Amino acid sequence: MKTRLHANARTTPKVRAEIQASHDPVAVLARRHGVSETTIRKWRRRSDIQDRSHVRHDLGQATSPEDERLIAELRTRAGLSLDDITEVMNRCVHPGLSRDSVWRALRRLGLNRRPRGSGPGAAQSFEDTPFGFVHVDLMYLGKLGGVPEFTFVAIERTSRFVHVEVLPDRRIATVTAAMERFLAAFGHPVHTVLTDNGAEFTDRFRTGSRAGAEARPTGSHPFDRLCAAHGIRHKLTRPYRPQTNGMVERFNRRLGEAMRNRPPARDNSRHRTVFLDREARTAFILRFVENYNRTRLRCLDYQAPIAVLSNQTQHNSPGGRVVPQACLRHGAARRCRRAE
Repeated sequence: MKTRLHANARTTPKVRAEIQASHDPVAVLARRHGVSETTIRKWRRRSDIQDRSHVRHDLGQATSPEDERLIAELRTRAGLSLDDITEVMNRCVHPGLSRDSVWRALRRLGLNRRPRGSGPGAAQSFEDTPFGFVHVDLMYLGKLGGVPEFTFVAIERTSRFVHVEVLPDRRIATVTAAMERFLAAFGHPVHTVLTDNGAEFTDRFRTGSRAGAEARPTGSHPFDRLCAAHGIRHKLTRPYRPQTNGMVERFNRRLGEAMRNRPPARDNSRHRTVFLDREARTAFILRFVENYNRTRLRCLDYQAPIAVLSNQTQHNSPGGRVVPQACLRHGAARRCRRAE
């Protein structure tokens, strides 16, 4: 086994072995090797010749079991980073709790490494845009009671404010109506909407088109007509490049992880799903949303996304980096601002 010495070690492994094997007095060995008698006694007491950690053996634990349960919830359900968890704990639960203490708690809980692909991850460049750039996507929630459901997700890039509506299907008329309700509820000007190339959003790859990746939408799709009626530019992602709309894709992944990590319902003896019905799933999403909506995030200078939304005048998005997904809210932005 390779031996690693401390930077200030006064003895080598060979000298330590000689000390342990010698029967000479401590004072004699100390003079012979040019070290203190305390060092001689230390190595005589040991059975090995390896350096040990200098970390205190009686290091106190700064977090209580209740603190650690909350830290685990913030990591697994809200998907917060180490810095964001530290900020929440300091503001709301345990003033003065250090970042290192939170990290040690996460390590004890086995949560010090975030799953690959969760949270903000590596930086991705976005151009500077004024307020009103909205990312839109659909997420399949699965079936409950034999009925499928989808979430219509719209994220405003600057504030990271998220509007979510549960839909029974992904038909063009259903999705277009959801977009119209979002525009009415949002209450702020929207200048650009970014979506993927799904048939519910565009006819770019309509049947019969032979242009491949160079295909262009006709402008007659109901979603395009709605955007045009509101003076909104409808941008499309590159084909087979979902990361182009990565802000909403990561939010969908985070929401999905939060639902999967929820303990199964007590009455659900088969444990095939964590929700008994669609109403329970919606209630869980709303709870998750409300908590995350009011969480102050480092990426927003420790403001809650709802606070950024309410103070959005002349607030441009920070180009060159992607921040974690913001608040999720089921309902109108006006109601959110009044609640704040």
